[in-house]
Amino acid sequence: MRVRDQLRNQSFEQVDANSFNTVGGRVFPDNASVPDVQALIQIVNGWRASHAVAYGGPIGGTDEVTTHAMQTDNVEAIYTPQDKQLARIIAVQVANGGGQPMTADLLVGGCLVAQGLTVNPAESAGFDIDSNLIVGASTPLQVHITSGTVADATAKAAHVLVGV
Repeated sequence: MRVRDQLRNQSFEQVDANSFNTVGGRVFPDNASVPDVQALIQIVNGWRASHAVAYGGPIGGTDEVTTHAMQTDNVEAIYTPQDKQLARIIAVQVANGGGQPMTADLLVGGCLVAQGLTVNPAESAGFDIDSNLIVGASTPLQVHITSGTVADATAKAAHVLVGV
């Protein structure tokens, strides 16, 4: 089967690097394969133009702040990117709307990143995080309220998607 026929109905958003590995074997540049090679070059150039622009860096217009009202004594995901997205975490804070101090831990995919953040009553406090903290669909950003009244806690995360 020809390369252009196998990838014909895919948009650039659907094409990922694995698509090129599954198309078939090596392409030998004989006269009959020239149109297929040219089609593959166009596909690769189109994919590169839409994906490689921000490879590893922030993607403009994707920055936002996510707010999550804490509900349980368990570790809770406060932000989870979708599908194959990756996001750089810029800042994470916990607000305490109650009358007693609370403490919180920050996790990524169940792995402890920062612990023991103290949040005084009617105040907010931010975690001291590395500027290269990246989360994905299987490694969500999580907060665990370890002491205090969980229902009084609200977690916020500022994040931006990064190119992959």
